[in-house]
Amino acid sequence: MKKTIVITLTLLMALFTISMGPKVEKKKEHIVWPPPPWEPRIEFLYSITTPDDLQIRKGFFRRLWEFIAGESREGLVKPFGVFADEGGRVYLTDTADQSVHVFDPKDNNYFVIEGIDKKSRLTSPIGVATDAGGNIYVSDSVTRRVYVFNEKGKFVREIGSDNTMQRPTGIAIDKASGTLYVVDTLASNILVYSLDGKHIKTIGEYGGGNGQFNRPTFIAIGKDGNLYITDTMNVSVQIIDKNGKFVGKFGKRGDGTGDLANPRGIAIDSEGHIYITDTILEAVQIFDKSGQLLLVFGRRGTNSGEFALPAGISISNDDKIYVADSYNMRIQVFRYLRTGKGIGKGEEGKNK
Repeated sequence: MKKTIVITLTLLMALFTISMGPKVEKKKEHIVWPPPPWEPRIEFLYSITTPDDLQIRKGFFRRLWEFIAGESREGLVKPFGVFADEGGRVYLTDTADQSVHVFDPKDNNYFVIEGIDKKSRLTSPIGVATDAGGNIYVSDSVTRRVYVFNEKGKFVREIGSDNTMQRPTGIAIDKASGTLYVVDTLASNILVYSLDGKHIKTIGEYGGGNGQFNRPTFIAIGKDGNLYITDTMNVSVQIIDKNGKFVGKFGKRGDGTGDLANPRGIAIDSEGHIYITDTILEAVQIFDKSGQLLLVFGRRGTNSGEFALPAGISISNDDKIYVADSYNMRIQVFRYLRTGKGIGKGEEGKNK
């Protein structure tokens, strides 16, 4: 009996090894914006669809068991929100899979958060961010909550209620002050909480004026401490200080370069440039704080550097740019190439 088990296991291991096959290395594409002869400012790096793309490897016996049992949950279905923390972890909300994927290449770790427990799953996870302690905050636009998990994905607490949140979407955390900002798209305002869940104040209201919003979606915090919010139906970006005072805004409706059609994700690089994804234009546009267009990268398509409904965007401390390419079922990763000169201006954002 024991001999039969050993032989069977050996055969399975051999079959598993053969089925995996040698990994074929793809030739790395060198894609930059603007194209030559202009000096490049944005470089395409790679795409993320599974842990393998970040060289996160499972142990042999775990892979063997999944091969035998046919269990594997690694692919992205519809990534929407993305966040990259200081330690190199990448967090992705998947609205179709109703989950949050956590990639940790530094510690060779990957796991999926599906909900509070086996019975209480996430319904529509949108925004994701982490605090100074590594806790993971996830907004759910249907259950009207922000759920908090520890760094290993174990549920800790929830923030909000049916009475205080209507449709929470984008979130951002000021780690220095321990403040959570939640965009409520349906209520057209920004909710401000302490990290233990105490509601501090509400910023903004419905409308088209300064400091008023019409279906805002995502939010980012600049190094200047100001809040940068995509005011989607007002087709603009509004800048608000921490006290809720209006600072400025830019953007105009249109389908040309420098216009906004359906702005969603927003992020800011180390030099203060503002990156905005647009699900209709299907590109990423980069502006300065005055609203001057600096550069556009990406276009509609399925190849590297092309998008199909780009949504969330996050920029890490080392200026890697993570874009949720929703309908292409992937995250695309780019890098801002710092030269000390900033991003130049010119025709369609090309450097002269």
